[in-house]
Amino acid sequence: MSLYMCEFELVNDGDCVLCWPFWPGVEGGTQGENLDDAVEMAADWLREMALDCEMRGASVPKLPLGNEPRQGGRVVTMVVEASLSDIPAVTAKEAAGLLGVSRARVSQLCKAGHLESWTVGRTRMVSLESVRLRLAEERRAGRPRAGQSKARGDGEVSGARRRTSPGKAVAC
Repeated sequence: MSLYMCEFELVNDGDCVLCWPFWPGVEGGTQGENLDDAVEMAADWLREMALDCEMRGASVPKLPLGNEPRQGGRVVTMVVEASLSDIPAVTAKEAAGLLGVSRARVSQLCKAGHLESWTVGRTRMVSLESVRLRLAEERRAGRPRAGQSKARGDGEVSGARRRTSPGKAVAC
């Protein structure tokens, strides 16, 4: 279990409270209906971003502290605990059984970004949520035609998704 810390600017927009993280390279954030809800959403956002970095084997970037408000709000510091063991997951072998495919096919789906996965020692773990999403997709029998891709226009790959959408703020 690791601790992650990030500052957020909370801005009361009248209808909701917007939460803008001081996270390099991220232009969006999250929001809540009121201050309590916004703080909870910011904590969830930070936890999901940290878990996403851990799943990819990447380090959480060094996040700046002591930030000044940029949009007239107030800056708060959030600290969360997160660990890959918090994510409901199955082994690649179990995922293959659930999906009705071979372990090699699960490996292909993971490498292509259609399933969220990470390794623990020598064991590949697959998020149960990504397996459920894959099962829910409508697929035709056979291989896709040459040149067809499951990629969507928003940069996400069909079947793989974050448990939240930390990169975008939703308007109130």
